[in-house]
Amino acid sequence: MRNPAKFLQLKKQYDAFVERHPKFMRYMAYITDNCISEGAIMDVTVTDAEGKSIHGNAKLTAEDVAFLQEVRKLLGGDQ
Repeated sequence: MRNPAKFLQLKKQYDAFVERHPKFMRYMAYITDNCISEGAIMDVTVTDAEGKSIHGNAKLTAEDVAFLQEVRKLLGGDQ
């Protein structure tokens, strides 16, 4: 069984992240509402503190879209 205390801790960390990065979360909400659909390609690049970039992408399936929508609902929806 999942530990409810861990979920509550994760929710607190998520809320703090939203507070620190409100524009990023609004951007993610926009993408979820307007760009995430089956066949869409999610393309991500992360640059570390030393300037090294790591890049990856994934073509979304219907199951991926449903999962991302459920995660958004679970974490607070319209943040």
